[in-house]
Amino acid sequence: MRRLICFMLVGVLTAQNPHNDGSQLPQPKIPFELTYYDIKEQIHDEYEGGKVLVEFWIDEEGKVLNPVIIDTFNVNFNSIIIDKVKQQKYYPALQNGKPVKVKYSLPIVFK
Repeated sequence: MRRLICFMLVGVLTAQNPHNDGSQLPQPKIPFELTYYDIKEQIHDEYEGGKVLVEFWIDEEGKVLNPVIIDTFNVNFNSIIIDKVKQQKYYPALQNGKPVKVKYSLPIVFK
């Protein structure tokens, strides 16, 4: 039986504006999904509880720019995770009602 791997994904802005000035955090247009079939070739060890931290920029159009793995528990997953993150599209962050480029940190927890 093949088991689907689920991830709890929570994006965290590295710098947030605490003022209520029309700011809005970027939101994914489609939920990030990584399944067993995406990483089945790389599974050799225990992965449950493993964490990967990815940082990237989200531009004014909601495109992901320059994703980088900051911390990982298994380097075999890094290229797959980077490819998946690059495919993501976001509603851009807003500041004073205008789209802005922001740095984003995405912790990925294997469950």
